Amino acid sequence: MDQGVDCEYQVVHDDDGTTLVHLSTFGSQQRISHRKSSQSLQVDKGIAATLVDILSDAFGMPASDLDDVLKEAYRKNPDRLRAIISNDEASRDVIAMAHRRSQVERFRRLLLDSGYFDSEAAKMKDCSTKSAAREKVWQNFFQDNPWIFGVSLSGQLLTSWDKQKLEKVVAGASIANVGKRVDALLTTSGRIKSMVFAEIKTHRTPLLGPEYRSGCWAPSSELAGGIAQAQCTVHEAIREIGDRLARKSADGDDIPGEYTYLLRPRSYLVVGNLNSLVNDSGGHNKNKFRSFELFRRDLVQPEVLTFDELLARAEWIVESGDSGSI
Repeated sequence: MDQGVDCEYQVVHDDDGTTLVHLSTFGSQQRISHRKSSQSLQVDKGIAATLVDILSDAFGMPASDLDDVLKEAYRKNPDRLRAIISNDEASRDVIAMAHRRSQVERFRRLLLDSGYFDSEAAKMKDCSTKSAAREKVWQNFFQDNPWIFGVSLSGQLLTSWDKQKLEKVVAGASIANVGKRVDALLTTSGRIKSMVFAEIKTHRTPLLGPEYRSGCWAPSSELAGGIAQAQCTVHEAIREIGDRLARKSADGDDIPGEYTYLLRPRSYLVVGNLNSLVNDSGGHNKNKFRSFELFRRDLVQPEVLTFDELLARAEWIVESGDSGSI
């Protein structure tokens, strides 16, 4: 005959605020007397942890069973479990790094999986051309992952000038002037901020055109056009804005002492993929790479970065974070 007893629990708080689990047993159902508590036990956090270890050792609970227990606890009270995790500093680091790792995987997939990239480009709305849709994929990706630009483009920490959107019009359109829109408008961090411009093309943009002379390859028209676009955007912004731009409050007033400076601002062009300089057998085409590298090294502005170089920097950030090193 089953001689078990009922046991109920209640979460209570001690006078000093300590959380306790109060366990009460009510004896077997065969008792003649009315149902009443016969024994009670209070468990605090330390005792609970010890009890879990004892039960795990006693029953040899494998990790998969523990996962099931956690999943069931999350199903019953997801808000409580989220609160516990979010209040743990170490868990916040783990969550942030896990998110970055997933975004690096997406970065890699966009770069290497043509079908996936095309499907993402097909989702882009309000784009007049396929080229614009492809650029929009990357603009959205970098806007969603400001840490990639923030620590990858420059020795200084860069943040978006507008927290809502990377892309900005930096020189207005008028009857006498064409508007200038920059794909990413950034600022350096620090007490005094400087403006930084970035143009974003696609990884499919060719870096080089035809061979101009034996062993010498000219930059592609798309690369030259992107450079000209970046240079004109910076020039028009300086001409229209001047040396510095005042920050505005929500009501349109200047914020005292809050300026972003445009003193020979830095600019970047993110374009192409160095894999295009690799021959069919997988070896480096030395002449192509030399032509491209010498060309970009002699540029004053913008600094040219390829998408695979940006991915490599993002991978390093995640890997160094996983290992705890800098």
